[in-house]
Parts: sequence; structure tokens; C-alpha cells
Amino acid sequence: MKSDKHNCDSEVLSSNEFIRSIGADSFQKEVLEESRSVLVLCMHRDSEFQGQIDIIEGVCRNYGERLKVCLIEEEFIEAFKKKVNIKGTPTFMIFIGGTEKGRILGQVEQQTLEDLLSRTLSLDRGGK
Repeated sequence: MKSDKHNCDSEVLSSNEFIRSIGADSFQKEVLEESRSVLVLCMHRDSEFQGQIDIIEGVCRNYGERLKVCLIEEEFIEAFKKKVNIKGTPTFMIFIGGTEKGRILGQVEQQTLEDLLSRTLSLDRGGK
């Protein structure tokens, strides 16, 4: 079953120019050491998954190279939840300079995600 879920990650990400899949071995480098702001997606691959990915992709087109988007691999979700004290999924987190700056728990609407990104990324630029 894990290989099916991994294939799901690969299929989604191969057709998605915005989102990269990360695991325990790459979290430090891809998120904590990244110079850009990073949106981290902690989501199970369930019936709502593709709809959430579509919303994220639509919102993130506006940020281009300023924002990196990382999807936690299915096999890493439980360990990641413990590592960063996540109570449920989906959870969307913004990291700036390796520090968490914002989080949303639950299914996200486009406007809610845009508001989080706008608020946190303006802080990254010095808080307009």
C-alpha cells in the first residue's frame, strides 16, 4: 500500500511545477535551510487531496520563485506531526528563514490560503 501512495505523490508532482515532495531525509535542507519562504503541506492522500492541490497550485502561481511549496511524503506524515506538534491533517504551514510563521489546520479555501500567504510574506519583506 505504501508504494501506491508513493506513486500518488509521484503522479501529482510530475504534473505539478510548483510542488515538490519531501521526506525525513530532505526536510532540513528543503525547508529549514531554504532562503525563500516555504509553504509546507501536511496532507493525507484522501478524497479531498486533489481539490486541495488545485487550490494551492492556483494560489501559488502568483508567488513564482518567491515561494517554495513542499508536500510531506505520506510515509513521513506521522513523524512530521510529532516533530512540529500538528494535531490533524491537512495542515498548511509557512516557514521563513527556517522558522514557522503561520499555520492553518483543516481544508483550506483559496481566500484563506491567500490571506495567510499575504500576511506572512509581507512580514518576510519587512511588514508593509
